[in-house]
Amino acid sequence: MGTHRSRVTGSRGVSKGLVTGVVAVVLLAAVVTGWFWLRQHADSQASSSHEGCVEGSSSLPVTVDPDIAAQVRAAADRYNATKPIVRDHCVTVAVTVQPSAAVVAAFGAGWDQKLGTQPALWIPDSSRSIEAMRVPGLIQGTPGAVAVSPIVLAVPDQLRQALESAKVSWSDLPRLQQGSLSELGLSGWGGLRMAMPAGDGSLAAALAVGSAVSGSDPLTDDTAHAGQVTSAISRLAAGAPQTADSSSALTTAAGATAANAAVHATAATEQQVQGSGLTAYHPTGAAPVADHPAALLTGSWVDKTQNLVAGVFADYLHAPDQQKLFTDTGFAAPPAAPLPVTAKPVLDQVRSVLAKPVLGVQATVLIDTSASMAAKDGVLTRLGNTLGALQSTMDVMPADFGLGVWTYSDLGAGGDGDGAAAYQVQGATAPLTPAHRTELAKSLSTVSPDEVKTDRTYATLEAAYKNAVKNYADGHTNSILLITGGPNDDSAITGPKLLSDIAALADSAHPIRIDVIVVGGKGSQTLQTLAQQANGTYTSLTSSDDLKFGTAISQALTTS
Repeated sequence: MGTHRSRVTGSRGVSKGLVTGVVAVVLLAAVVTGWFWLRQHADSQASSSHEGCVEGSSSLPVTVDPDIAAQVRAAADRYNATKPIVRDHCVTVAVTVQPSAAVVAAFGAGWDQKLGTQPALWIPDSSRSIEAMRVPGLIQGTPGAVAVSPIVLAVPDQLRQALESAKVSWSDLPRLQQGSLSELGLSGWGGLRMAMPAGDGSLAAALAVGSAVSGSDPLTDDTAHAGQVTSAISRLAAGAPQTADSSSALTTAAGATAANAAVHATAATEQQVQGSGLTAYHPTGAAPVADHPAALLTGSWVDKTQNLVAGVFADYLHAPDQQKLFTDTGFAAPPAAPLPVTAKPVLDQVRSVLAKPVLGVQATVLIDTSASMAAKDGVLTRLGNTLGALQSTMDVMPADFGLGVWTYSDLGAGGDGDGAAAYQVQGATAPLTPAHRTELAKSLSTVSPDEVKTDRTYATLEAAYKNAVKNYADGHTNSILLITGGPNDDSAITGPKLLSDIAALADSAHPIRIDVIVVGGKGSQTLQTLAQQANGTYTSLTSSDDLKFGTAISQALTTS
């Protein structure tokens, strides 16, 4: 008997294998469909980006110094030709050419629309311009040099040969400017006639002169204010022939017979000298350069996309193909390490001297010789230490500085109120020629302290101020240095009267600075006030047997 399949009530089961297969087919179809959709969507986005960009277009405003404008524009054209996209923006680089000095001035006084769109990337002539414009938080990071060229003297070849033969340094230039090139074998040329037009080249040359004179490279705030530095830069600027700008200076120097030219030399980049008809001379000493740094600006006018593009384009300029644009036209590649940067206060000081040369200091020193200066400070008396420090300072003061020395106490005071009977002129205030140095040294060697305890400080100071006003030396910093162990004033001139009299004599067009050094004495509020009102210094020390004492005297007599 055959068997029969048993009947099962209810629904019939579905094979698990069949379900799995169906699900797999559905998933595969979904994946394929999704892949084609994503590909189509991505192609659509790419098409949109290339045709109009998802986020639209963005322009990077770049302001560049004329020195490297052609090269940066060529690089920008190359970059724009790649149709770059940054943060879903189609970007272009727009280059505007403006002198660096104009950009510095605009950032300081408010942007002038005549200069074009305010930049997100600025490439000036040098890091000196970056520092001059420095505003906290405005510049991102440390700007990297794009193209470098040494600052040199642009001169006729005959002059270059003479300069090279004599190995002329930066520190020699002020002397040649004020003197004669005959010492180099160039008879009939007269002085150097180095033009110093406003601009980075002249500033760099002045800084190099200051560094050579002071031995400080770069210059510090203290060395920039030193009398020797101020005098050297001033002598270079005071004798400079007038030219409109560096381009005019180059043209003038190249366009006439060398010996009779109105301009013999000017500071320029080595790259600028090429093709000018002049040759380049590198003075010995400091080696200033124009480094053309790329500064990313972060002002409110710069959006995130522009800031990013600025960094990308700055990197693009450093790529080998773009660097060739610069090196093929006479520039050098950027150095591996950052160049030393001169601080803004130093640049401001040097610019001030260039604009208004100060041919040294003309100072009258008033030395208290009353009993207070007979006190022992170390091996010598206060007076002995004072005379020694004064002699040491005088030994290093340049010949175009003026110096005079008065001594005073209260001996023989006649009560006339003007101090005439109490002070003695050891040497009139005059330029420090060899003869005047000898005269002062001889006179000071005979000075000794008096026994009288009182002095005529206020009367002597007023008499010296009147003399300084009468014999004011134009082009110099005119000053009075008072060194006292008191004051123990016994004159008819009170403190308030002294302040009133000096104020009446003062002339803003002919300022007389007053510096005061009180050593071991009590000082006085009158002298503090007077020094402050006369833009001078007030220094109080317990001892003259101290380096600070000598430094105070040196700074007072050599700081312009």
